[in-house]
Amino acid sequence: MGKNKKGILSKKYLLLALVALVMVGSLTSNSYGQEDGEKKWGFSFSGGVPQKSKHDLTMWSFLPRVDLPLHKKWDFEIEGSFSYYIMSEIKDLYLLGLNTNILFKPIRWNTGSLFLIGGVGLAYNNNTDSNHKTRDIGDTHVAGILQVGSGINYHIGKGWWLRGEYRFQHISDPFKTDVGINTHNFILGVSF
Repeated sequence: MGKNKKGILSKKYLLLALVALVMVGSLTSNSYGQEDGEKKWGFSFSGGVPQKSKHDLTMWSFLPRVDLPLHKKWDFEIEGSFSYYIMSEIKDLYLLGLNTNILFKPIRWNTGSLFLIGGVGLAYNNNTDSNHKTRDIGDTHVAGILQVGSGINYHIGKGWWLRGEYRFQHISDPFKTDVGINTHNFILGVSF
């Protein structure tokens, strides 16, 4: 099987895994925490490392966001993405974009909750120079983002929440078949 078919298959399996997690999670019982059901603003900082990449890569991001409650266990999140990928021996990559995420909170208690997150996004990138471009994504200035993960929200008082999470993220050109870049991201932030 060629590299292109493997990349397409991995994207399909990632989407199927997200759908399966949402369906299983919707069967869990209700539990309630201190969250008041109002929108929350927040921001996070992220650091990441590659998953089976050809490149020595370090990733840093700033992620401002707004959470909009859909139901007691579900939130819709709009998140800015200001990411920088430091890659050895090739051109560094940056992404400026917007992600939309769904948060599912199957376990909630008085001072916090555990959540699952899945989302998609689009971002502008600087990958245009054919002599120094990142080989794993195309050069159309657009990057598609798929991400899944899990995390914890912890109430620290007076409407402030501490948020920690892990995300697996896939970035590729949505208009061309490519291998893409996969990263493991560790995220820490606050909401209010």
